[in-house]
Amino acid sequence: MNIFEMMRTGELHPIWFGIFIQGIALGVLCFLLARSKNRNFKLASVVGFIPMINYLVVLYYIGVPKLEKTSTNSISDS
Repeated sequence: MNIFEMMRTGELHPIWFGIFIQGIALGVLCFLLARSKNRNFKLASVVGFIPMINYLVVLYYIGVPKLEKTSTNSISDS
C-alpha cells in the first residue's frame, strides 16, 4: 500500500506527510545558511529538521553574523 492510498483511506493523516516535507525543506535551508556563514552545518541541518524548532533555527541562521575563517598557518608569535 502506498502513502497516498493510506492518506486517502485515513490510515495516515496528511499532516504527517506535510510535516515531513517541511522538515526536509527547512533542514536543507538551515544547512545552506549555516554553510554560507561558516557555522556548524551538521548541527544546523539536524536541528532544522525538528518540527516547531525549525522556524526559530531558520530565524537564528538568518540573523547570525558570518564567522571569519581562521587559518592555522597564520599563528603569530607575539
